[in-house]
Order: sequence, then structure tokens, then C-alpha cells
Amino acid sequence: MLDKLLNSGSEQLLVKAMDAASLRNEVIANNIANVETPGFKKSEVIFSEKIKKVLQNEKIHVKLNITDKRHITSSKSPGINTIQPEISQCNSTSYRNDGNNVDIDVEMAELAKNKIYYDAMGQSISNEIKLLRLAIERG
Repeated sequence: MLDKLLNSGSEQLLVKAMDAASLRNEVIANNIANVETPGFKKSEVIFSEKIKKVLQNEKIHVKLNITDKRHITSSKSPGINTIQPEISQCNSTSYRNDGNNVDIDVEMAELAKNKIYYDAMGQSISNEIKLLRLAIERG
């Protein structure tokens, strides 16, 4: 029972989102560190698109109660636990002569955006824990 409360789908999603944001922060920091490296191609983290696909598929699938081996089983979409953030290199053309495609202004804006996102996910997890604590104390 306690395991279901502490590892609910929303909390798993929030933890995965925080992990992806942490990885995105490392990737952006690497891009910024290599802003002057000739030929360097920036990288980005792909995660949101994967989560959207999983969440859309989970809405479509209906969980069937199987009480007999002759019952039809439903095809289960991959759960949130199977989704991992992916680092992708952007081989887009460069506006610079040295082949580097890192724009420091874009990277700094992405870093600020990612910090806000990470803080929001942390606040959401904190709120989930507060609600759980309130339910335990008053329940």
C-alpha cells in the first residue's frame, strides 16, 4: 500500500522529468563550454516528445481484467519507467566559419528555461509529499 502511494504514476513522471532536466543542464553546460571550439556541434536532450507519446498511448489503452486464460489481453504501451532521456547531436548548419553551431545567447536562454523547469518539478514533488503527509496526519 505504501509503495503504491510513494511510487504513483505522477511521482514517477516528476522524478523522470527532474532527471531529464539535470541531464539537459549538463548538456547545455557542455555546449557553453565548447562555444569557441572549432567544429563543435551542440547537443540537446530529447525527453518531452517521448513522454507525450507514452501519455497519449496510455489514454487510448484500456486495462482489461483477465480472470480466465481465454480472455483477450490488451497491448500495453511502454510505461513511464521505460522512457529515458536521449542526447542528440544537432548537425545543423553553422553560421560561423569555424563550423561551430553553438549560439551562446540561445544556450544561456535554454539554461535559464531549464532551471525554471527543474525548480517547478522540484516544487511539484514537494507538493505531492505535502499532500501525502496531510492525508496521513488527518486520515
